[in-house]
Amino acid sequence: MTPVFEATQIPPSDISFNPDNPREELGDVSDLTESFQEVGQIVALTIATVDAYLTNRPDRRGDLEEGAKFVVIDGNRRLKAAREASLPTVKVMLADEFAATDESLLEAAFIANAKREGLSELEEAQALDKLVKFYGSQHKAAKRLGISQPLISQKISLLSLTPELQADLEAGRRNVSHLRNLAKHPPAEQRKEADRRARLDAEKKSRRTKRSSSAAPEGDNSVIILPDVSSHAGPPQPPVSVPVQAAEPAGRQPVLFPYGDGKFAAQLLMRKMPADQLDVLTDLLNEHRKSV
Repeated sequence: MTPVFEATQIPPSDISFNPDNPREELGDVSDLTESFQEVGQIVALTIATVDAYLTNRPDRRGDLEEGAKFVVIDGNRRLKAAREASLPTVKVMLADEFAATDESLLEAAFIANAKREGLSELEEAQALDKLVKFYGSQHKAAKRLGISQPLISQKISLLSLTPELQADLEAGRRNVSHLRNLAKHPPAEQRKEADRRARLDAEKKSRRTKRSSSAAPEGDNSVIILPDVSSHAGPPQPPVSVPVQAAEPAGRQPVLFPYGDGKFAAQLLMRKMPADQLDVLTDLLNEHRKSV
């Protein structure tokens, strides 16, 4: 059976701490508690049902909290912080397979979790982190999954972000490319570095946009629609090709301007040129006429 990695919400009182947790003392979780109160819980707990947990550990029933329906597989500190923060519910992912002791079953469950489509960036990082712990190293996990070790390292680094940045990422307010590998920065510097990366990225996009806009005229000037000349006096004159740019983009036809037909040109200019510029053009034409 493939584990169900669908995040849901349940009361913290329904979950027991894991008596097999290698960390005997969970330590001070006041910072995590404060974060839960300010921005909420971002990374879900992985849990298993009590029945699944006891299948291979029937002698551990007395070690579980009375009345619990689930057992923490990953996230004992988060459960403690959620209780201290008096959260009414916590985000969890149910995966009974993670309570198994058979290594082949565990491996299948871990890989199914890591490769499942639809995981958020943080959920994927959490799954990969479990895989690395299961295999013993990022290199072994990378070989098994067929992806590079640096990529695993980059993805897992998201779990070292401050809770505020994790919340921004989960809500779509931050781009994941601006947040990877920030673990080497102290918490106070992470947001500053993320902002710097976002600013540089925005500047690059702005330069690309400017280059693109300068390569082709925008708006009304990008296309010239020639007026109907069926009623104008005199025989039609052949249009003259006017190169607008040194090199036209592939597939674009050169703009044709009717230099040989004064009325035709005047109609076109009157349609396209603002009134004040028409006045300027008229004055220039009058001056030119006097000089010739």
